[in-house]
Amino acid sequence: MQSQSLFTRMTGKNVLMSFTGPFDTEVLSIFGKNIENSISQNKKLNKSIFKVFIELAQNVSYYSLEKEMTKKGEKAGVGTFIIQDFNDYYYFVLGNPIDERHEAILRDKCSRINSYDRDGLRAYKRELRKLPPGERGTGNIGLVQAALVSRNPLDYTFIEINDNQAFYIVAVKINKE
Repeated sequence: MQSQSLFTRMTGKNVLMSFTGPFDTEVLSIFGKNIENSISQNKKLNKSIFKVFIELAQNVSYYSLEKEMTKKGEKAGVGTFIIQDFNDYYYFVLGNPIDERHEAILRDKCSRINSYDRDGLRAYKRELRKLPPGERGTGNIGLVQAALVSRNPLDYTFIEINDNQAFYIVAVKINKE
């Protein structure tokens, strides 16, 4: 999706929740509980939204280029999330700054995720889990899980900040039915 179009959707109408700041355990807990209990009257749908939130929010917490110290003295990645409510679906958007060198890796990973059917996604997730800890590529299993849970492709874009940084935006559509 064109970055201008995605940004317009992010700041448009129908926003249920939004946050910009450090994605620490306290923030994840507060918003997670709110999502799990109050977005929809459909508990199964709330669980799906919650799972997508946790998976993508953890990616921001771990991989955002910008970090802030929390009250507990931990470093947490800084980013933005927005949940929008439309007639037939919820639209969940997260964004965070990344090192420009990681753009190609993330672009490839998102493209690869979008090329798979459900069985392919499951196989890819197992492949990523088999990689040794710390090896490039072990991160972002959450992107695969978000695609599996939502049953929709990832919508993603990169906005150049400067020669060394980009703002990575990933969005997931979660159907109400």
